[in-house]
Amino acid sequence: MYISDVVGSLIGSFIEWGFLMVFLFSLVTHINKPDKRLVILAFIMMISYFLSGIFNLSIYSYLNWFYFDLLTITTILAWTYYAKIGAFNAIYYIVLGLFLNAILMICIFIDIVVTENRTPWALWSIYSFGVNTIDIMMLIALITNRDFLLFHKFCSYMKYKIRPSFLDKSEHLTNA
Repeated sequence: MYISDVVGSLIGSFIEWGFLMVFLFSLVTHINKPDKRLVILAFIMMISYFLSGIFNLSIYSYLNWFYFDLLTITTILAWTYYAKIGAFNAIYYIVLGLFLNAILMICIFIDIVVTENRTPWALWSIYSFGVNTIDIMMLIALITNRDFLLFHKFCSYMKYKIRPSFLDKSEHLTNA
């Protein structure tokens, strides 16, 4: 079952409020700490979700949210690259969550707007519950900054497993 427009609007407002509260919480808890990465990430997320409700980059709401998710991912990656910010748990969850939300947004846009489907089916339920679950997961990641789904550990494991052998430092040391 998909979520109705009225309930969806209320959930959207709750999620926006959640990102505001997470930003304020991280601001208060990190006020005297030198590491402000979590505060900046929470600020980026709060501004992104707030602006996506005000500015329309498209006449279609799903496409608008898709654009804002991509813009937020780009902003976060640019911030981590140019500020030379080391990766931390919340970044993995936020970027993954935004990426999954963007995929769901473009899929539902194609289904409803491009193909003009008006009959509810499984994608609508996946979208309704998926986007909201992912948003709550991102809120939890910003509050805790913990690897609660072991996603960061899995990424590190996969990075080690698929690393090409020619990048192994021990081989470069023997050839020098």
